[in-house]
Amino acid sequence: MEPLLPPEETRQRIGAAVGLSILLPGLGHLLSWRRGWGLLWFLLCQGALFLGLELAGATQLDYGTWFSFADIRAVFLLLPEVANLLGLQVAAQLYVSVESGGVDPTRVPWRDLGHLLSGASGVLAGFAAAHAAGAVLAKDRPRPGRRVHPGVAAVATLLLPGAGHWLTGRRFKALLLGGTVLGLFLFGMLLGDFADFDRQRHPYYWAGQMFGGGSFWLVALASAGARFTAVLRFMDAGLLFTTSAGLFNVVVALDAYHRAQHDWLAAGPREASS
Repeated sequence: MEPLLPPEETRQRIGAAVGLSILLPGLGHLLSWRRGWGLLWFLLCQGALFLGLELAGATQLDYGTWFSFADIRAVFLLLPEVANLLGLQVAAQLYVSVESGGVDPTRVPWRDLGHLLSGASGVLAGFAAAHAAGAVLAKDRPRPGRRVHPGVAAVATLLLPGAGHWLTGRRFKALLLGGTVLGLFLFGMLLGDFADFDRQRHPYYWAGQMFGGGSFWLVALASAGARFTAVLRFMDAGLLFTTSAGLFNVVVALDAYHRAQHDWLAAGPREASS
């Protein structure tokens, strides 16, 4: 059986909504006239980015790099903040890391929280794109009843792994996938003595861990003071597990989006007439 797909015109509008949302979170929602949602996503992503930079003394910028063209600095790349593309470019022009001014970054009191907030701005921007895509589908192909549009299912997965599947009625799959993601993450944190979620020590692993969403971020905040005091036997395995869990959550969110989209499109004339 072939999968249900939106019409070509709707798919093009969905692609445009995703692209605009990555350029500037909230912009893609204007295609479906969801101005309130657009403003909310814009404020949420930019507020997290700039507040995070302030709290961390802009030390996040030490983990990024400029992409130059003809000796002109063109684009600043920083994972995962780069998903909030224009916001990051403005921030990179306005801020200078306190480490460049001779301040030891470990002495910045709110550095971990700042890193978490700015990183969350990029992750949220990616899920804002999913929400904008779902909003376009909901506008172009309105459905009666209590169907969950795919953007909501994706965002629910960011809040808690498996929540998107739960909302669409797939309870077993929600427990299986959510339990796998959370179990893998917590087991990895245990192997790393709960000191694995550290941007300064493991910036690339950290970027992958951030995609686990709200539940991962709460664990990161609770363990923010933890630091390695020795080389642990299974430290590398812990990093692998926690990062894999974060990236796997992206796959879970995409699956939740796909399942919700299928349900939305399948709710055709039969439901409309009931």
